[in-house]
Amino acid sequence: MKHHNTEQVTALLDGQLTGVRRWLVQRHVNRCVLCANEYRHQHHVREMLKDNPLNVEMSDSADFFWSQVKRGIEAAGNQTERIPVPHLSMTDWLGQHILAVASATATVIVIVGAVFVLQERRREQLVFAHYVPQVEHVSTMMPNTVATPYKVPDSGVSVIWVSGLPWSSDMQEMQTTFADSGS
Repeated sequence: MKHHNTEQVTALLDGQLTGVRRWLVQRHVNRCVLCANEYRHQHHVREMLKDNPLNVEMSDSADFFWSQVKRGIEAAGNQTERIPVPHLSMTDWLGQHILAVASATATVIVIVGAVFVLQERRREQLVFAHYVPQVEHVSTMMPNTVATPYKVPDSGVSVIWVSGLPWSSDMQEMQTTFADSGS
């Protein structure tokens, strides 16, 4: 309910509103100073009338009075009266659907996280595939030895591993062993 509507306030006091419509009008009355004042005023008038009932003397009989009322209703016929329907604002809608909004937000976060993780893994695989060494076995002139060069793209480094030679931590001794075995 966006506008001040005393008919809606009266309907709220009469108990004619139910469901969302009642909730919207009650919410508006709680937040709007003018409508809250109207609600209190109508409630006060109702309490006064309840405490002080009127004793009205009718000049005509009750049957005549109700026949006049019935004739007035029939004269009105099928005329309809438009009652304004309150519209939900975005904050009202979000308040009613907070669980759905939270679920949708969590789903979006999970999807974005999954996409990010998958892209990161793919990027790591591409980087790793780019730096996988190329291995090839080459026979050497020395008996029982194989040279295996490792070349890593974009690094400018090649390592040659010769298997079949005795290992020594002294490079000079390795060169001597290599030279002796090649002759």
